[in-house]
Amino acid sequence: MLYVGLYQSRLVGRLICPFFGQDCEGVADAAFARPFGIPDGYIGAVLYVVILGLLILPDARWSWIALLVLAGAATLANILGLRDMMTFGGYCFYCLTTALLSPVLLWSVWKLG
Repeated sequence: MLYVGLYQSRLVGRLICPFFGQDCEGVADAAFARPFGIPDGYIGAVLYVVILGLLILPDARWSWIALLVLAGAATLANILGLRDMMTFGGYCFYCLTTALLSPVLLWSVWKLG
């Protein structure tokens, strides 16, 4: 998602998109891809870094609860993103990949507890 965020900030000139061609750029440039005015690629990248950081911490109940909340938020955000892409009529490989993997992340965090 960091790559998508870099494109959204125009630090990367072109978004290389397997399977969907120019649709990735269209999705990344859409209004729904900037919640709160922040490129969603950056939001996703920070979210996953925080999740990885929490996984490194010693085993504690509060860290599992925080992981569960963050993984749930990521899953919900990806479901909403899928809905937005369907409405938009274009799809992004990177967004679809994270959307497909987010339930796996949520299930894995659940199993940690």
